[in-house]
Formats: sequence, C-alpha cells, structure tokens
Amino acid sequence: MRSYLHACIALLLCLMLVAATKSERYVKDNVFYSSSPKLEVTVDSKFKYLGRLEYTLEQPSGDRLQMVTYDTKSFVFVDSLNFQMKKALYIQIRREQTKYAINLLGDIKLNIRSGLCDLGEREYQCYTRVIALTVEEPIAKYIYDNGYTLPECVLSRTYARLDTTSGNNLIVISYNEDLSASGFDCQTWQDKDRLTDEHEQYIAQFDQNRKAAFNMLKKDFMEKRRSKAYQGGESMMEKQVPSREIH
Repeated sequence: MRSYLHACIALLLCLMLVAATKSERYVKDNVFYSSSPKLEVTVDSKFKYLGRLEYTLEQPSGDRLQMVTYDTKSFVFVDSLNFQMKKALYIQIRREQTKYAINLLGDIKLNIRSGLCDLGEREYQCYTRVIALTVEEPIAKYIYDNGYTLPECVLSRTYARLDTTSGNNLIVISYNEDLSASGFDCQTWQDKDRLTDEHEQYIAQFDQNRKAAFNMLKKDFMEKRRSKAYQGGESMMEKQVPSREIH
C-alpha cells in the first residue's frame, strides 16, 4: 500500500513538473506573452491582432548547405486602411527539428542593412530588406485570407535569435511596411547600391515607425517581476549596435 502511495505521489509530482514547464504563448490586450522561451512584446494599439498561425516550414539554411525544418507558430498583427494592409508585425517561435545555421539571416546579399541588435537586452541578428509579397507565403496568405489586400512589396525589419533555454527555439520578430507610400516602385529598391538620398530619408522614417510599433520587456525585469518583493519596472526599445556587422 505504501509503495502504491509513493508511486501516486511521484506521478503527481511529474505531472506538476510537466504542467509547470509547458510553454504558454498567447496575446492579451495586444501584448504577446511566452513562458518558454521567455518573451513579452507590447504591440502598438493601431495594430489589430489577427490570430495565431501554425505550420511546418522547410527552407535552405543560411549557408545553403542543408534544408532546415521548423514547426512554426506565428502571432500576426496588422495595421490597415479600408482593409488595405499598411503595416504588419509578426512574432514567430520556430521549434527546431533539424539544425540551425550560425547565420540566421538567410542570403545577406538581399539585405539593405544587416548586423547585430540589442532588443530587450538580448542580442539578435537583424536585417532590413525589401520583400515582394505573394499569397504563396504562409503569413501573407493568412493576412489575405482574413480579408486584407496585400501591397506589392514591403520594407521589412526582421530580428532573429536562437534560444536554447528549453530546447532549440528560433525567435523571429518582423516589422513590415507597405512601400507604396515611399513614392518609388518596388524595382527601384532592389539594388541597394543605387539607393538615393530620398530612399535613405524614407528608411529613416521607416526606422521611427518601427520603433513605435512594438516594445519589448527587458529580460532583467521579466525575471524580477516574478518575485513578489519586486515593485515597479521598465521596458526597452531596440538599441542598435552598428559596430557589429555580419558579413
């Protein structure tokens, strides 16, 4: 009888441990929460939360030497005018099934800018790039299926970081903005060596829009907030680190 009781207690403790360590991810009042990996992102109220998209993604690694498979969960936000997408923000957690490359940015030649950024006191690889939107891409299709018209192309600022605290998870945060407001067609943005001063002025304004779009909680505050004795708090926008560029 005593052995049976001990077995029941052990099973209960195991179930409690699994429940405690199970990852919880959700959006409430335009704030994205993730318990594992730990992440909290506040999105500007102009953006509407569309929902969570889950799919499996297979694509070449950054070094093009292998195919990488991800179980992907994307939390998608849209800022629109008359159901025309003007801005989109998505937060992705990609669960590794195979192996990540050191370079998380893909083909760096496509980037207008790339390097390392501090976001919420954590280091991310980051890039700015022009992306043509098609309904064949899962997130673009998800936005389209929710009744929004897609722009021909967007200027995208994307952050990527590998988190190994609970397995291997790739965290991706991407801000995207309709380029039609720039006054230049998509083709003029493709050659970064031929960008004009007007292009650069638009990128500067884009950077300001991006900073206003979301706010990430600092990691030290996330840890302290879990202590009942801790009062107050602070948040942090992106801090660019221009001296550390990825080649």
